[in-house]
Amino acid sequence: MKQIPLLWIGIIGCSIISFIFIFGPHLPNIDTEVKETKYILGKGGNLDFILPPYPPSERFLLGSDSKGRDMYSALVLGTRTTIIEIGLISLITFLLALPFGMLSAHIPFLKRLLEGWNYLFSRIPVFFYVIILTTIPFFIFSMQRPIWMISLIIVLELGKTAEFVHKTVKEIQQTAYYDAAIVSGTRVFGLWRWYYVPGCFSQWLSYFILHMGNMLFLLGQLGFFNIFVAQKLTQVGGIPGTNVTYYAIENTSIAWPTFLANTFNDMNNCPWVPIFTCIVITFTIFSFIALGKGLLQYSLLKQQGLLYRKESFLTKTFLSFNPFYKKERELSK
Repeated sequence: MKQIPLLWIGIIGCSIISFIFIFGPHLPNIDTEVKETKYILGKGGNLDFILPPYPPSERFLLGSDSKGRDMYSALVLGTRTTIIEIGLISLITFLLALPFGMLSAHIPFLKRLLEGWNYLFSRIPVFFYVIILTTIPFFIFSMQRPIWMISLIIVLELGKTAEFVHKTVKEIQQTAYYDAAIVSGTRVFGLWRWYYVPGCFSQWLSYFILHMGNMLFLLGQLGFFNIFVAQKLTQVGGIPGTNVTYYAIENTSIAWPTFLANTFNDMNNCPWVPIFTCIVITFTIFSFIALGKGLLQYSLLKQQGLLYRKESFLTKTFLSFNPFYKKERELSK
């Protein structure tokens, strides 16, 4: 593993994220309720009120947003919500893409269906598809918006993921040991258990981790356009004596992308909000990419025999008294 520094970087970065995910609410100076601080008293007495947003200070380590919420607490506690969202999307996508991609390598109809799926949803980036479809009133007013949002992203991502699974399965089908399995009468389940999974697992795991990074990048992009997985409409006013009522979109979670909704205004009033949010998102995406790419490099080097494991003195001594080990060494020479 020392030969792959990218893997170490990914492990360290993801370990930090995992630590915050598990122990974040128990870290010092964390406001577990992320309360809104309407005002704080200044040094001028009881009539000296300071309104949010508050700059970084001892009380607000990373400052606060326009509502007076502590950004340090919000970003730490928002780790769970964000990782669960992207993890759920990637996990369901893969659970559906694995059988779809594998069976498409055996059934011509599913292969044509997969090609049509990608032809339909790959012409336009997923980002634009989500923006166009989620602004339909049905999705805006739906009480099950999180389910619809996650399902929409899964449908748009399913074709690309299944195509990747299909290609990895095709690579296995071009090997000599796969032909031997077919000749010996191995069925699809046996091929899946003994050939597809062992031969493709490292590539699937790498792609899954990279997919989580891509989903975080997608949700971050949508955050700039005030589009989130969980949100609701709240009444903010109206015209007295009429039926005219005004509504505003309110975020119902503390996921990281929600703090990018008012980036253009926050850059003038509280620039630390989008800056610290982008730093956290960028660090997480980079950690996922480094870990995914590092695992793929490790797998490729291991398959090529370029990685070796140093045997300890006790291991060498034990193997030297093993007659099968001696015979194997003699045959290798």
